[in-house]
Amino acid sequence: MSVPLYLAPMDDVTDVPFRKICKEQGADFVYTEFVAAESLTHNAKKSWQKIKINDYERPIGIQVYGKDPSSLQQAVSIINSLSPDEININCGCPVKKIAGKGRGAALLKDLDLLVSLVRETIEATNLPVTVKTRLGWDDESIIIEDLVLRLQEVGVKKVIVHARTRAQMYGGSVRIEHLRRLKSNANIKIPIIGNGDVTDRESYESMVSTGVDGVMIGRAAIGNPWIFNDIKHGLQHDRTIEERINMIKYHLSLCKDYINEHYAVMMLKKHYSNYLKHIPKSKDLRLQLYTSPSIAAITTALDRFLLTN
Repeated sequence: MSVPLYLAPMDDVTDVPFRKICKEQGADFVYTEFVAAESLTHNAKKSWQKIKINDYERPIGIQVYGKDPSSLQQAVSIINSLSPDEININCGCPVKKIAGKGRGAALLKDLDLLVSLVRETIEATNLPVTVKTRLGWDDESIIIEDLVLRLQEVGVKKVIVHARTRAQMYGGSVRIEHLRRLKSNANIKIPIIGNGDVTDRESYESMVSTGVDGVMIGRAAIGNPWIFNDIKHGLQHDRTIEERINMIKYHLSLCKDYINEHYAVMMLKKHYSNYLKHIPKSKDLRLQLYTSPSIAAITTALDRFLLTN
């Protein structure tokens, strides 16, 4: 059985260039970086940049987060004008700077508030509204089945479930048995997308075995955008040094064209360690790339490394 592959929304990662690369490498559905509703309504330049979309990326969703109904509704009004294929509400981000302020995964501690926010968001748009969430706040409050049923009742079109609690953050085992329970619940009619630790064909098939309607890939795609096609075609070989270096160059060029050279130089610093993972003797190269001030200098370092390895 084969189900669609989704690129997860990741802050400061899933910008336009990275989404383009993942789309070219087989991602079926992509999401923007997540954006704070309050920042968007305050017309913050960076927030607008985060939700810029292109037709070639479709289908694409814009993810927004917040805890204030008024701000969320205003943000949705802005997002409506961009006509994404869906609006996704982040109810699962576990990091302190978001959950610590009552947003993201913190909403799992107050389901009435969470459902109310989602309902009011749905009322503010004609676009499909979806939710990305977790199993619950901790092991004592795994409420995912109840939550999905309530979200379905208010009109959510699908739910993306990272099969961990907030307390787990990104550690510990992904608990796909909860995805299986969701798909076994005859009262749940909306699609469930599974998320968490899918890194290859084997882990993809394990998640698909639960019956989920799609599989979302996040951190495993950083520095490895080939993962989507590899999973689809059952490939397991690693990329050559030349393939990885060529992808870095391509990524740089897309970032430069998207904004400018400075953006490209800074943005790729988030990707080098992953692109060059497991390549022997690449430590010095990574240090050079992190400190290179221009694309020309980066290209020279990459070409020199390729010639000597």
